[in-house]
Amino acid sequence: MAHLPQDNPAERPKARSPQEVAAALKAATESNVRGALEGLISGYHPMDIAFAFGLLEPEEREAVFALLTPEDAGVVLEEVDDQISADLAEVTDDRQLAEIIDAMPPDSGADMVSLLEPDQQHRILEHIPDEESEELETLMAYGDDTAGGLMTSDVMYAPPDVTPADVMAHIRTRKIPPESLSYIYVVDEQRHLIGVVDLAELVTTPPDSPLSEVMVADIVAVHPDTDQEEVARLVDHYDLVAVPVVDDAGTLLGTVTIDDVIDAIQQEHTEDISRLGGTAAETLMSASSLKVARLRFPWLVMCLFGTFLSASVIVFFKLHLKEAIGLVVFIPVINAMSGNSGLQSSTIMVRAIALGLVSAVGVGKALLREFITALIIGVLCGVLAGIGGALLSVEHPGYGLIVGLSLACAIMWGVMLGTTMPLVFNRLRIDPALASGPLVTTLNDSVALIIYFSIATLLLQFWAL
Repeated sequence: MAHLPQDNPAERPKARSPQEVAAALKAATESNVRGALEGLISGYHPMDIAFAFGLLEPEEREAVFALLTPEDAGVVLEEVDDQISADLAEVTDDRQLAEIIDAMPPDSGADMVSLLEPDQQHRILEHIPDEESEELETLMAYGDDTAGGLMTSDVMYAPPDVTPADVMAHIRTRKIPPESLSYIYVVDEQRHLIGVVDLAELVTTPPDSPLSEVMVADIVAVHPDTDQEEVARLVDHYDLVAVPVVDDAGTLLGTVTIDDVIDAIQQEHTEDISRLGGTAAETLMSASSLKVARLRFPWLVMCLFGTFLSASVIVFFKLHLKEAIGLVVFIPVINAMSGNSGLQSSTIMVRAIALGLVSAVGVGKALLREFITALIIGVLCGVLAGIGGALLSVEHPGYGLIVGLSLACAIMWGVMLGTTMPLVFNRLRIDPALASGPLVTTLNDSVALIIYFSIATLLLQFWAL
């Protein structure tokens, strides 16, 4: 399979802002002078063009994409939004698209083919040599958020009796992507992974020493089904620039390189932030207002029903509290403090789960710590709220006790809900970030109101406050 050659820094200008590149490309396409657009494109790095594509109209993107070399077009398809990639693939000739995909690294090429409709996938793979097309189909079989979905099969490996001189000679005679040159993996006759050699160390090793003498046998490796978050944790923990991927028998399948790990981390963070807001990551880049509305509407409808649930709580208790209407003034205080304390806990817990910290300290210890924290915060905030409630209700100073006690209980509820829900979601193999979305926030508000009005009813009836 062909691979993207390294750019000569002298042949490429320094990086420019997407706005600057987009403005220039727009002007060139509007001029309808093919030579002007071709000349402009040749002066830009394909990464600059990719970042500018999000600011262009579809017809402008198509005009620019049609003039790119297969290598540069592959870089653009790797970097742009999936929807843009799919749109460009739809208007590109099958043979030309197959040439572009063949020029991409295997992992990126597999991702690109996966975006196509089944019939187009079949046509594209027919135009790619059998060995490469089989490689793409193998990579496509793995989940997008797994090590197999991130890995590339472009990996340097050699038997243990090979010398550094032989390895360097092999590298000099072949176009190997730079990201695949960080490590040389040592394998046996069945391609079982038995060791790894850092390329930097290989350069300083005596040229006639076999790899078996300099390799590290204690290898950090992952299975193709390993979640991408776990891969990222291993890279961070061991300061790696690549992680080998092996099957159950220990056979080397490929490697996940640091650039793909960074992309995966960015994707995970984008999804988590989007779910914290009760929406989807696609809304960040989607150009269609209708699509954005369709993604956000279900969550907002859920919030709407949740607010009616809170309203029904007020209706249920209004007969008991008709003579203490002044307590309604403190509803925003109870809801806001309970909601904010729950959001703090859920955000911290979601992050702790993502970093693997919860499993390190144990769920029991994490829950105990949060309970003690909730108790401390609840008591302190309850005392302050009680004083404030008494000052604002001069005619009924006993309201301060109701507000203070209710706030303390509501905060404890919010903290424990925010702590336990991500853990429950994670155990059920649901993204824990959803535990901080509108669903749990609404549940938190409704229960906080029940706590408030229940305490108020009891104190008003039995203690005659």
